[in-house]
Amino acid sequence: MITRVTQDLLSRTLKRFGISEQVQAAQVLEEFQKQAINLLGNGVKNKIKPLYLKNKTIHVSVVSTVLATEIRLYQKRILEAINKKYKKTVVKKIQFLT
Repeated sequence: MITRVTQDLLSRTLKRFGISEQVQAAQVLEEFQKQAINLLGNGVKNKIKPLYLKNKTIHVSVVSTVLATEIRLYQKRILEAINKKYKKTVVKKIQFLT
């Protein structure tokens, strides 16, 4: 368990070295994966891969356009869950690459 002091020290260190944004981006991608699996089931686990976050857009590789369409149906719920977790708008859009 990370104590509050350790967490604050880690946060300041990440900011000082300019990598806090990259760490948050990685966490956002991980949260996207988690939300997609929660909504669509474990079957999508190996069929989607969040690649990167740029300009508040998550770029995701999917195995088919059918799967991309299915994720689009849940896009609003996924984005709301991610933004709620971070208590700010970190993601506005999902871009699919097939």
